[in-house]
Amino acid sequence: MYREVLPSPPLRALVRRYWLLEEHHAPGEEDHHFMPERTVRLLFFSGESWLAPTRTATPERLSGAHLSGLTLTPRRLLSYGLTRALGIELYPWGAAQLFGWRMGLDTLDLTAVSAPVARAVPALLRAGAWNEAREVVDDWLLERLRANGREPGVGVLAATQLYDTLGSARIGPLAEALNVSPRALERAFSQEVGVNAKTLARLIRFEEAHNRLHLNPDESLAGLAYDLGFADQAHLTREFRALAHMTPRTFREYARQMAHRHDALQDTGLYARSAAPARP
Repeated sequence: MYREVLPSPPLRALVRRYWLLEEHHAPGEEDHHFMPERTVRLLFFSGESWLAPTRTATPERLSGAHLSGLTLTPRRLLSYGLTRALGIELYPWGAAQLFGWRMGLDTLDLTAVSAPVARAVPALLRAGAWNEAREVVDDWLLERLRANGREPGVGVLAATQLYDTLGSARIGPLAEALNVSPRALERAFSQEVGVNAKTLARLIRFEEAHNRLHLNPDESLAGLAYDLGFADQAHLTREFRALAHMTPRTFREYARQMAHRHDALQDTGLYARSAAPARP
């Protein structure tokens, strides 16, 4: 089971979406690899999961409530048995305002931030009380917004344009449109958003590329590079090597294998969410 839900309207400038996930991990299906993403992830879950900050590092057991920041390398997640999860995708400036996040803060245990919420939400998920869990998180984030929220500055306005243009907007034209100097905009961007503009644009464009290949493995790499503003196909390949630790062709072949496996399971009346290198 996987579905997406919008947050309360006052939160939508800071929170991209919520998602709800339930999956049972049979032997051989517990190993997941997640690509670098364009949002900061707030995650509550019931079950047993272990996270490695890189694909080769030793995994460490996760708390049932934590925040994971933007990364430039793939991560490995091991989950066992039944997992129920409520994920909140925060724009980086939302994570900065609500939790003091900045680039380089890898994983934050939310027990230190709010122990009652960190205990209550995983307990509700264990009981299958999805709506109640989401309402608790919604109320909690609204409370933090009232305490810590602020009007968007030029850095946040520029970052919003990066998301709207899939990472193709440039600091020079953005600074001119916002009536500030490029240097002043870069400084405000880092202060307000918690990450510099070049890194965020890179992550937005990369995630869009691997999502599109995941959904359509037969998409032309040259066409994809052109659509997303890469200099050429070689530039796209270099970014994949750097951020995914594989080429786009390798990722595309893996996506084809997973699609064939999914079709075969549906033909037999069965379905299991497979461990994939990225989740769209």
